[in-house]
Amino acid sequence: MVQKIWCVLLSSWLLFSSAVMAKPELYQAEVSAEQTQQQWQREALTQILVRVTGNPDIMQRAELRAELNNASSYVKQFEAVRGEAGNRVRVLLDAERIRTLLQQLQIPIWGGQRPEMLFWIVEQAGSERRFVRQSDDPWLQALTQVMAEHALPLTLPLYDIDDLLNLTENDVWGGFWEPILLASSRYRVNEVVLLLLEQSSDTEWRLTAIRQQAGQQQRDELTGTDQQSLLRDYAALLSQQLARQYAILLDPAAEQQVRIRVQGTSSLRDVVLLERTLAATLGIKQVKLLSQGQQQTELQLTIQVSPAQLLQLLNFEPSLQLLTDNSAPPAFDWANPAPVVTDAPLAVYQLTRP
Repeated sequence: MVQKIWCVLLSSWLLFSSAVMAKPELYQAEVSAEQTQQQWQREALTQILVRVTGNPDIMQRAELRAELNNASSYVKQFEAVRGEAGNRVRVLLDAERIRTLLQQLQIPIWGGQRPEMLFWIVEQAGSERRFVRQSDDPWLQALTQVMAEHALPLTLPLYDIDDLLNLTENDVWGGFWEPILLASSRYRVNEVVLLLLEQSSDTEWRLTAIRQQAGQQQRDELTGTDQQSLLRDYAALLSQQLARQYAILLDPAAEQQVRIRVQGTSSLRDVVLLERTLAATLGIKQVKLLSQGQQQTELQLTIQVSPAQLLQLLNFEPSLQLLTDNSAPPAFDWANPAPVVTDAPLAVYQLTRP
């Protein structure tokens, strides 16, 4: 009986995890091999600069255009790959050099901690509406590709019996948020996006995107002649909008130390992985282990961002769940006006595992 229960749980976990797309590598580009080495190096650097700034027009900066002449110095490694699009080159660029370049030019950087977004997609053809959910659907293939190009985390619903009992195509098309949020609550995401697709003429498609985060909505409408170009335009717009919210300007002059506490670190491996995760987070210059107890670790972080920005960045780290936020000053007690001395860390987190 116990074995049967574990099999069911394992099957459920495998099914659930399949809804989350692999997290794109932020500083890895893929470009056509049908060009000179200098050309693909320049194209790869351009692709990454657009990705980590969220600005499709960033290469209009004269300093960055000039830096394309040094594109080879940013290449750490590359490999030839072959796919449906033909011969390609996969290029890994030097993240530290790119961050230093943008920091010197006072350009905000959008790091790897990005909001996970759940997409409910409905296409209308005539009077019929359908969920876009088959993996070989051109809409879904195009969306997956363009989201990866911009390193935008993407979660797709399972459309299993739980989803389909709680939500219909008409609910999504009509923007009825109560059933939408109910159906979305099982997925660990930061934002919910509705994509509504319809053919407005023989040669034109219309895309309506409605994005909800913390009760706030963003609505965008775009038109295009085909799925690929329409979704590419949408992904570029979405990336730009999110970068305006979350890109940060690193400031060495504002360097400071803060402490955080993480519960649930039950092994040395947990602590090592936690340190690596924090060290790779934009804005964290150094990670120092202060103490490690049973199921609990305290760390000192040297940061080049504000404490509020740090908390926002860690909010998008899936391995950390915020338990306590001590960033706000304690309320003034008029009955006891003496200064409150607290040794509490900036925040307390629970280490989570997939």
